[in-house]
Amino acid sequence: MDRIRKTFLWQGGGTKWTKISKPKKKGGLGIHDLRKMDQSLLCKWWWKLESTEGLWQEIVQEKYVKQNTIAQLKTKPKNSAVWNDLLKVRDWYLKGRVTIIGNGKKIDFWSDSWCDNIPLKERFPNLFPVCREQNCTVNFMASI
Repeated sequence: MDRIRKTFLWQGGGTKWTKISKPKKKGGLGIHDLRKMDQSLLCKWWWKLESTEGLWQEIVQEKYVKQNTIAQLKTKPKNSAVWNDLLKVRDWYLKGRVTIIGNGKKIDFWSDSWCDNIPLKERFPNLFPVCREQNCTVNFMASI
């Protein structure tokens, strides 16, 4: 869709897409970049899956997530197209996030950012490939 919109708007004299997509207050036309909006909405679905409860969350947990952490999920041909689209933005959604230990949820030891804001597999790139348990998870339970 963005390609069609860009082509239509460029026919008038080569106006740059970056200028057109700026807000009106900043001199643009306020036309939204649909790719960025799609990524944002898919990230919102990840957030809802993690932070709220409901029928959709129960179905997704049972069908796709099961006992895995978000970082361990993989794209498969038998998955729905929507789920595979969610997996495409997963790294974008997880970037810069920190998993808090003590919340009672599973943590992927190597892939989750639970130590200094970067995954251990990135912090120790020479150690990760030789590890026998690359998909290990840890269950931390909060005690009061």
